[in-house]
Amino acid sequence: MRKLNFGCGKDVRKGWDNCDIQKEAPISFNFNKFPYPLKKNYYDYLRINSVLDYVEKPEEVLNELWKHSAKEGIIEIWCGYWNCIGSWNLLISKGGFSRECFLLFIKSDYIINQKRKFKIELLELIPTTVGKWIYPKCLREKLSLFFGGIISQVHVKLKVIK
Repeated sequence: MRKLNFGCGKDVRKGWDNCDIQKEAPISFNFNKFPYPLKKNYYDYLRINSVLDYVEKPEEVLNELWKHSAKEGIIEIWCGYWNCIGSWNLLISKGGFSRECFLLFIKSDYIINQKRKFKIELLELIPTTVGKWIYPKCLREKLSLFFGGIISQVHVKLKVIK
């Protein structure tokens, strides 16, 4: 399996292609400049942890990574939730995400390009330590729309369609 750790930071994984914007990374380039210097139609699995929160155009980044993904590859993403103060601790944060961001991305991608690029395999909201105490899950997720600090991250697995 050919794997890419996109935005690896200090989490350099053995057996993976590890890339980051930091010059010390095994593969280093600016994530806001396209096209990326990666192999096309190559990666079976791409891991993106806390990267989309900091790029200028998250949708373009995902579309660019689609080009480098193999047919039926998986892009797994963790990103900050829009209504969690913990997602906004760094001055370089550009924004947080909701579940609807990814649902609309999939739908708009289909409408605009007349070609569906992704299918959602998993879409979940990850609760904070405090949020874990709120049951049931559907109540926790509804309350997170009005009260911050209940959900910390959005976790999504996209299956690549080519």
